[in-house]
Amino acid sequence: MKKIITLFFCIFMFNSTQAQPFNAALATMLQDTLNTYVGQISNIKGMEASVYIPGQGIWTGVTGNSYTGQPITAGMRMGIASNTKLFVATVMLMLAEENVLSLDDHLSNWLPAYPNINPNITIRQLLNHKSGISDPLFVSPWMDTIMANPTRVFTPAEVMGWVGAPLFAAGTGWGYSNINYILAGMVAQQATGIHISQLIRDRILTPLNMDSTFYDVEEPENGTIAHRWWNNVDYNDTSRVGLNTAGGCAGAVFSTSAEMVQWYHALFSGQLINQASLNQMETFVPTGSSTYQYGLGLSRETTQGKTYWGHGGTTWGYRSKMIQDTCLNVSVCGLTNSYPSGMEAVTFLLYRVVKNHIPGCSGAITGPGTVCTGTDAVVYSVPPIPNATSYSWTLPSGATGSSATNSISVNFGAAATSGNIIVRGVNTYGPGGYAQLAVTVHQTPSPVIAQNGTVASSANVCANETYTYTTPAIAGSTYVWTVTGGTILSGQGTSQISVQWNSGTAGNISVVQTVP
Repeated sequence: MKKIITLFFCIFMFNSTQAQPFNAALATMLQDTLNTYVGQISNIKGMEASVYIPGQGIWTGVTGNSYTGQPITAGMRMGIASNTKLFVATVMLMLAEENVLSLDDHLSNWLPAYPNINPNITIRQLLNHKSGISDPLFVSPWMDTIMANPTRVFTPAEVMGWVGAPLFAAGTGWGYSNINYILAGMVAQQATGIHISQLIRDRILTPLNMDSTFYDVEEPENGTIAHRWWNNVDYNDTSRVGLNTAGGCAGAVFSTSAEMVQWYHALFSGQLINQASLNQMETFVPTGSSTYQYGLGLSRETTQGKTYWGHGGTTWGYRSKMIQDTCLNVSVCGLTNSYPSGMEAVTFLLYRVVKNHIPGCSGAITGPGTVCTGTDAVVYSVPPIPNATSYSWTLPSGATGSSATNSISVNFGAAATSGNIIVRGVNTYGPGGYAQLAVTVHQTPSPVIAQNGTVASSANVCANETYTYTTPAIAGSTYVWTVTGGTILSGQGTSQISVQWNSGTAGNISVVQTVP
């Protein structure tokens, strides 16, 4: 009988005004799920998992062993295998944003010719696996070569010599190939003069303080490595050099589950690349499966009727699985030190626990997006949120209001500033998904009209002369001027008009300014 040793940890990150400790009841349910299903799957030696929920932070749980007598502990590093690919895709999009390269560049723009690799393949086709390049890494005879030479450093150019005939003409089909990402890393180095491992470090890991993550062989180990088990054999004493230099940036990164959900949160909240780049990453192409499509280093999958983004990873002795719920903004990571194993199913079950218990996705907030200071009783509302028993509202600085329902009345005081209105559903298991509305707050315009630049409550004019009248301008405002005793010559609808006054009569001038 397998002995399971379990621990769980709640780690709180991404502090905000809405942050609170990870819900204890939900944490217990997640740990129980991890214990139960890992205990039922005999080929999982040990597993670490993390869940990030906006407004709650990160839960991390562990179960099982690194090796006999040594339990898995939170923070042990494990190979994430093909989840490395999203790091590479993100770096390539960063370089494209900086015009260092274009995703529509051909390989021939950057690399020499290699047998069986079409030089007209684009970088984009590498990243979404539409290149047609075959994958020799984990089939004979090259898998046997790697296994027989565990300490040998294989070069990318050497690995390119292993590539067989194309699977299809570039752009005409889809086929997953690790060679695509090795080539992408080669392009990045050629374009910048910097190895892809250093680009990942400088552009992603260091800015996000991911100090438990490292690129194997190119960087030193930075913590305790969980023993890797392949077919129930402990491979910890077998060098990883051959494996992770042959596979390179297709799968050489090691990390922890907590840092992986931290990374997903940062990426999909726009902290690393702009929205246009995210849109490219999230452009999914058909793969031949109705439940699996592929973007740039990212997949879209449907399991038991639930659709999410993420990626899997498999290498000799480790497996990883990432899940991103784009509606709830929830991230889930599972890592195991066992291959083969059924850990992907366990990761999905953890996601299902969260999905079924926290408040669901929020619809859009309705209400004005522009207001003036001094405006009271402005109503904002959101459709009822599934599973929510109450609601939590966050308002811009200087705005006041309180509500535990899906509607709130807001007063914008004299000191109110522009910001976001945020609402979350809340229940026994804590806050869930959120919606936000950006609100622009304008200072209430001063009720003054200046004649030729001078402000006064009344003024003398000369008959048949033309005068200029202005009122404070606010971008986007509309202006309706009314003049008696004179004629508006120009400017109606703007903050400045020209008026010619009639002879022998008094007159009045007024303006109604509508702020958007």
